[in-house]
This record gives sequence, structure tokens and C-alpha cells, in this order.
Amino acid sequence: MKPALEADGRRERLLERLHDAVDHGNQELAQQLLDTLMEAPADAPAAYARWRCLSLSEDLEEARAAAEEAVAAFPDEAELHHALGWTLAEMGRPDEAVVSLQLACEIDPESSDGWHDLAVAWEMLGDLAGMRTAFKEVYALDTAEPREPHVFSTEQILSWADRAVRILPEEVCAAVKILPIFVQDYPDDWILEEPPYDPRLLGLFDGPTFAQWQGIDGPQGTPHVYLYQRNLERICPDPRLMAEQVRITVHHEIGHFLGLDELDLIKRGLG
Repeated sequence: MKPALEADGRRERLLERLHDAVDHGNQELAQQLLDTLMEAPADAPAAYARWRCLSLSEDLEEARAAAEEAVAAFPDEAELHHALGWTLAEMGRPDEAVVSLQLACEIDPESSDGWHDLAVAWEMLGDLAGMRTAFKEVYALDTAEPREPHVFSTEQILSWADRAVRILPEEVCAAVKILPIFVQDYPDDWILEEPPYDPRLLGLFDGPTFAQWQGIDGPQGTPHVYLYQRNLERICPDPRLMAEQVRITVHHEIGHFLGLDELDLIKRGLG
């Protein structure tokens, strides 16, 4: 093997380990790997890796500066414009974020993550039309064929959901006996036309609340919960993370069934 190829292989392994460290929130290891990576001449992947390391900090000013520097050096790299847009949105600057995210999507219109962050930025600005347009792009890209095999079986997802129900207080368990839980890949496309609009929902409660179900006028439809497997697997490829996220999602949707709003759920750690 030629030395250049050996160096390229080592660099790819360093980048892979660095991104894995960032994914697990290990900022110290990520920085160590970045220091080694930056011994070679900087390129777009290294600039992106540097931004990802800095994005772990609570103060995103350095991450913003790194992203702006990277965009100036590599203006044709969509993921760097995306990085800058995400950072600006997180810093509460959605008007600037939209500009960067639109450019990222123009350079790489196949990036569903870029479209999703653009939709979120439009939402922050109160632009419903822009948000829905971007979410439609997300849905089209996410649901396109072919798709990768599922990471987990439907039976495993339902098993985690059943466990999430069984650990609830007894009085809550009794209330949710009438609440079936279904697993499907993605939300149905009506989600793009009605709140909450986001096609990357992890779960959804639909139907009458428990109080409505028990009301004197009788039930208006059947209450049920959906879990969206592809969306869950996107953020939780590890079984331990998936089991925990299924628990949080099931408890969140059961909270809606019991009449809790988003603020109530956030206060209970289920936002």
C-alpha cells in the first residue's frame, strides 16, 4: 500500500472515531482526535469535524466563528453552510440561519437534514408557509425508495412500548388499557397539512382524551398512539438508547391522552 493511501485510511479512521465521540458527547476525546487530525493540512471534512467538536459547548460563539471561517474557506460545501445555519438557529438568530440553510439546500437538495433544519428555522420566524414547504421536502426525501433495512423489529419496538406502560403508576395503567399502540415507519402525509406538521415526529397521540372518552356524550373516535419507527431509528441506532426513547415517547403521548399539554410534559421531563 502506498504511503498516501495509508495516510488517507488513517485520516478516515480518525474522522470516524471523532464523529462517534461527538455523537456520544465525549468532548475531551473528540478534541484529542481533532488535534491529531489537524496536524495535516486542513480540508472541508476537518473543518466540519472542528465545528462539531465546538458545537458540544454550551457557548456556541466559537462554533459559530469556526463555521463562518469554514464557509469562507470552502464555500461549495453544503454541510458547512448547514453547520452555520444550525448554529445560528441554536443561538436564537433564525433570520440569519435561514439564509445559510437555504444555501445549504441549494447546494445539496438531497439533504433531508438540511431541509428539516430549514423548516425549524422558518418555524422560529413564524413563517408557516416556508416551514411547510421545507417539511414537504423532508417527507419526500425520507420516504423515498429504496430504504435501508430496519434496525429493530416491530415486535421489539412494541415490547419496549409495553414495558413503558407497565412501569407507570397503577391508576395510569388502568386508564390506558383502552389505548392501543401502533408502529409504522413514518407519519401519514396528512401531517404536512395539519399541526404539528413535522414529518420527523417520533410519536403521535390521536383521538379523544381520557376525559373526553369518559364524558357523558360518549367517545368521539378511538384514542390511539403511533410510534414512528424510521424516525426513532434515525436518532437511536443503539438498543439501549432506543428502549429509553421509546419509553419517553410512549409516556409523552400517554400524557396527551390524559390531557397534559406540552408545558405540563416538559415540567415532567417528557418534553
